[in-house]
Formats: sequence, C-alpha cells, structure tokens
Amino acid sequence: MKSLILMISVLIFLTLIINQPVMAAGKKMIPLYTPPSGGTAYILGAGLASVTNKYMPDFEIVVEATTGTLEMVRRLMERERMKREAFATFGTVEGDDAFKGLREHSGKACPSLRAVSFQTSYVIYLTVPANSPIKSYADIKGKRVGMSGAGSSVAVLGFFLLEAHGVKKEDFKPYFYTYKETMEGIKDGGIDAGFLGGSYPMASYTELSLTHNVRIVPVDRSIVEKVISERPYLLEVVKAKSYKGLEQDTPVMGWAGGIFTHASVSTDLVYKFIKNLYEHREDYYQVHVAAKEMTPETALKGISITLHPGAEKYFKEIGVIKK
Repeated sequence: MKSLILMISVLIFLTLIINQPVMAAGKKMIPLYTPPSGGTAYILGAGLASVTNKYMPDFEIVVEATTGTLEMVRRLMERERMKREAFATFGTVEGDDAFKGLREHSGKACPSLRAVSFQTSYVIYLTVPANSPIKSYADIKGKRVGMSGAGSSVAVLGFFLLEAHGVKKEDFKPYFYTYKETMEGIKDGGIDAGFLGGSYPMASYTELSLTHNVRIVPVDRSIVEKVISERPYLLEVVKAKSYKGLEQDTPVMGWAGGIFTHASVSTDLVYKFIKNLYEHREDYYQVHVAAKEMTPETALKGISITLHPGAEKYFKEIGVIKK
C-alpha cells in the first residue's frame, strides 16, 4: 500500500514538472529595470508592472531593481543583442546622455535606445538649517555637503548644479550620505547642507521639516534657464506653504523620469504596452501620488531622444502627436 501511495505521489510530482513549461509557454516574460528598491522610481515601476500584468495576460512584466542608469542601459543593450524585449525607467537627461554618448556614457553611445513615455518628474532640494548663512548655491564654498550616494542621479545633478553656480568640487567637502544620514547631519550640525531628491511631496524633506527648522536654497533662475536650454532638465517651483516653514515660492532644479526600451522591440508590443498603461492609468495612479503626473498632456515631457514607433503610433492615435 505504501509503495502504491509513493508511486502515485511521484507520478503527480512528475506531471506537475512536465506540465509547468507548457502552462507558462504562452506567456512572454519581460524584465523592467528600475533604480534600487525602496524609492519612488521603484514603486512606480512595480505599479507599471502590476497594471500590465493585470490587463495583458499574455505578458509577465518582471521588475528587476538595479544600481542605477548605467546598469539599466547596459542591460537594455544586452537584451537587444540577444533580440529579447525589455523596458527600463530612468531620467530623460540620462537617456539623452546614453543615446548621444555623453558624460558617464562617453565613448559608449547607444543610438538604439528608444523612449516610450514620460513617467513622472523628480526634484532636488539643497537643504540647510533655517538659520544657516547659506542663501545661494554660491555660498556652498568651504562647506560640508551631503551629496546622496556616489554616482546617484542626485549626486551627479548636485555637482553639476554647484559647478553651474561657480562652485567646483574642490571648493567644498562632499559626503556621500544616504538621505537618512544627510537628515541626521543637518539636525546635529555634522554637515552644513545636504541634497535630497524625489517626487513632490518629498518624503525625506517632509519628515525633516516636521522635526527641524529647515529651508530649501533656491537655484539661480538665469543659470538654470541657460542649462535647460541645452539639456532636458526642468525648472520647477516649490510653492509656498507646500512644507512646514516654507514661506515663499522657491525655484529648484528637476528632471523628468521616463520609460525606455530598445529599437528591436516590436512596434506591436510597445503599442499594446503603452496603450494599456494609459487606458488603465487610474489603476496606476493608486500606486503613488507621483504617478498622477503621467497624462496624455505630459506624455512627451522631457523626452529628447527618438521615440519608439509603437509609442509614436499610440500617441498619434490619441492626438498627442499630430499626424
């Protein structure tokens, strides 16, 4: 009797193993590369995957967190060489650099990188104690500054912004802190200023402003306007009263986050993917308040590289791109 039961169990187990590939054979697994887990970008990526998987049963979007844009671009290009589909979410400025082979991507241009859609926008706050003598970016000379993680979008943009305001790397002391470490440093005086980044409302700045008197150092509008005329950065304004202690409108630098793929992904797949996302965007909006920035009106915000034909087809259909 025991031998019979054992035989039946083995047969059932083997049947499940044999049938598993058959059951999954009709579903296409597609990776979606995102920045590290925990941040807004990762949460939005997970929401994007959820909406796709819910309404497109033939596809399975699998979120894969990475170390950042350099890795995401590299993985996209690897998938292209393998003739496999893939998507990624990162800043449109970094997409522009990768496409043209600029800055961190110098000598490694990726002309087959394709944009799919704007996703949300991010901002960077140079944060100081409310009673700090630092009134402008130029005042950072000789100061101790939390820059965020080394090589992160916030650190890269922070250095870029300071240089644009006449402050070179050797003019101040950078600390590659996490947001938590930057917040603690501002509270206890361990640093004089720190960069915080994210979507509005920024969780890290909100938390800090509720426990400590801080303010946001404004960017110089004339400098930023020149910068954005050359590169797809954004000039944003943090409205007065948006945070505790913020008494006046404050101009800051920002950047658009986008959805990307590569040129070898089929027009039909990208068309279905982006059509589904926009038609079910109310579901997507439930993921995070920042998701609500993605609308037909903002679909091409910050995008400066070639649009994938599948996305172009859909945006023409809904009137975003005039035929």
